[in-house]
Amino acid sequence: MKLKILLDNNAAEGFESVHGFSVLIESDKKILFDVGPNELFAKNAKQLGEDFSDIDTVVLSHGHWDHGDGLIYLTDKELILHPDCFITRHRKRNNTHVGLSTSKDELSKNFRIKESKKPLWISDSILFLGEIPRSNDFESKESPFLLPDGSPDFVSDDSAVAITSNKGLVVISGCAHSGICNTVEYAKKVSGVNTIYAVIGGFHLKEIDELTMKTIEYLKSENIEILGPTHCTSFKVRHEFARHFNLLELASGVVLDL
Repeated sequence: MKLKILLDNNAAEGFESVHGFSVLIESDKKILFDVGPNELFAKNAKQLGEDFSDIDTVVLSHGHWDHGDGLIYLTDKELILHPDCFITRHRKRNNTHVGLSTSKDELSKNFRIKESKKPLWISDSILFLGEIPRSNDFESKESPFLLPDGSPDFVSDDSAVAITSNKGLVVISGCAHSGICNTVEYAKKVSGVNTIYAVIGGFHLKEIDELTMKTIEYLKSENIEILGPTHCTSFKVRHEFARHFNLLELASGVVLDL
């Protein structure tokens, strides 16, 4: 299995960065997971010798601009996502729009859209998790986002992918608004695989608080071999994680062989 980080908040030499996330997944099928906010995912992919001509499936982790606005730079692909990805949403702090800039009707002109709240096997090894239950008592209890009626937006469309391997599950999140622990637990449940080999992506942890410490406690209990928190995971939280785990240093342009 190979993972190519096409876009992240930081970049390796020769690549570019922006607030966003995109990763190319190569297992028994080659898929694109998230596309960031602009054309940089494609520009960085070209640097890695990728032009997406051999990819027919794109997965969107959730309907936020920094993960999906780059979709306008692709065409003629299948697009797998949760149906709530297209809702209108704003940031509570300053009322800025944080949803997708392109409507479902507009994207339908360039993509074969497949919406699913339920888990969906994309190939024999790659699983789209669909809607992730908020099952523990410490994650996804507050939200910085609002729906149009003023109620909290807990990003119910937040999803992830899990890839089976002979070493265990590899779980890749976009932002983990549903909670990275909830995500891992649900990946185990729907895949039937209890061994977690690697967890990478955005964990949406900002402070060294009870939430972060309970997340560390849970991930330690899973004996996860490879951990790569990035994107929306703050540097001080990553520093705290590094006290407990051997962390991957992820950035645009990084290629992982798992």
